[in-house]
Amino acid sequence: MPIFIDAITTSMKRSLSSLAILTLSASAIFAAGDANHEIIEKVMKEGMKGDSSPHAKLIAGTATADEVKTLTDLIHTMTGTKAPVGDQSNYDKKVAALVAGIDAIQGGNKSPEALAAYKEAANCKGCHSAHKPK
Repeated sequence: MPIFIDAITTSMKRSLSSLAILTLSASAIFAAGDANHEIIEKVMKEGMKGDSSPHAKLIAGTATADEVKTLTDLIHTMTGTKAPVGDQSNYDKKVAALVAGIDAIQGGNKSPEALAAYKEAANCKGCHSAHKPK
């Protein structure tokens, strides 16, 4: 009988260990998802949304160098984030285009082509329709 109890105890310990690992893994995934959401939300709220946002001022031609720098820094935080929904490689391409567009402007390229490339990359609907959760 003690051998049988020992086998049950060992089995229970393994099950509890597996459950603990599974719980920690799930917690890490949810925490990463929360951090990902916070990054994207911060970029949208502080950089892109509204008539007085750095993005709107950049498009209007009234953004200061500090506002362009702030927008650049915010956009760069999206590099490496996970697509909330949809195809990750498509999302990565959209983020890369946005980063390239703002980097060109931040680097001093004030040409109409540079602004057009940034505006195209910053097209809200183009990203939201594919990657924003419903």
